[in-house]
Amino acid sequence: MTKQTSSSGSAKSRSSNPVNRTKAVEVAAQLFLRQGYSYVSMDEVVRASGVSKSNIYYHFKNKEELLQAVVQYWIAQYESQVYLLLSQRERSVEERINTFISSLSAGMEGRNYEGSCPFITLYMQTPASAPEVKASISRFFRELQPMIEKLLQQGVDRAEFRQTIDPGAAASLFVAALEGSLVLAETAKDTGIIEQSARTFCQMLR
Repeated sequence: MTKQTSSSGSAKSRSSNPVNRTKAVEVAAQLFLRQGYSYVSMDEVVRASGVSKSNIYYHFKNKEELLQAVVQYWIAQYESQVYLLLSQRERSVEERINTFISSLSAGMEGRNYEGSCPFITLYMQTPASAPEVKASISRFFRELQPMIEKLLQQGVDRAEFRQTIDPGAAASLFVAALEGSLVLAETAKDTGIIEQSARTFCQMLR
């Protein structure tokens, strides 16, 4: 009896292993962007991740739950980069913006220009049965603007940008310009478009 309980507990431990969940999410994050959410099955995530079907369904009861986890994965990736930019006060704001843009460019090139902006791509692909996913993406953009505003305010305080700049309005423009340049870069398969957009934006603020 004790032996059966131990075996059952061991199986559950393997299923609940957070490494399995993380691996499944990371693989799904790439598959959804490259192939499109509706074209990726849970079975394909199983094959590509090497995580068993029972393990994946232990963490996600359906594909919509996996999609929500993928969106949270991308949010964490982007927010960690922006928080890092805010903390690196020893560097100029423009230098930090260029570092962020370089990271986005590298990511797009690594995906072979598929899924230029993870959030816009996934928002457009989200089914009506998963409204919470769209809500998470909308919330991310609402929270992104104040973070960019703080970064630009640092530039104003340090006299890198004109004192007459409205950091809030500039942050809105930055996010809109960034999203537009990401789409253009995907269609032209040229990340130089994103980098040029960022340089032009900073020139306008000086």
